[in-house]
Amino acid sequence: MPQVFSKEQRILLDAVLNVLIPPEGNLPGAGDLGVGRFVEDAVASNPESIRLFTNGLREIEIGASAEAGFGLQPLSRQVSALKAIEEREPGFFGELVRQTYNSYYTNTRVFEAIGYSLRAPAPGEPPALLDESLLEKQRQRAPFWRKV
Repeated sequence: MPQVFSKEQRILLDAVLNVLIPPEGNLPGAGDLGVGRFVEDAVASNPESIRLFTNGLREIEIGASAEAGFGLQPLSRQVSALKAIEEREPGFFGELVRQTYNSYYTNTRVFEAIGYSLRAPAPGEPPALLDESLLEKQRQRAPFWRKV
């Protein structure tokens, strides 16, 4: 997919993703996992999505502080900046969270870390539907993502 975000926007996006889903134990943060590339690829084919994300990322940076960038702020200030964006730009924030979760929770590293194995279907066999009982262990855990 074509590059949509600048280097600075990618750095900001990775910092934001690590606030939304921070690293915990053997689970990497969403930004550290490379979810930003997935997000960029997801919006790259739609000019409206590109505009939504570039404007949203700009608003996050502006809301964080005029003194230092989002990634250099204390966590409490980062969360406050994201809460403000969630209120002011709900379309952007909702799509950001949706794309983040889509990428993170389908990543094989996350599957391995939570003990889920995905069996590839035999040639000609349709993929098996997800056995939701396998998620029970994860459902019992406290959330490790941040609600903003």
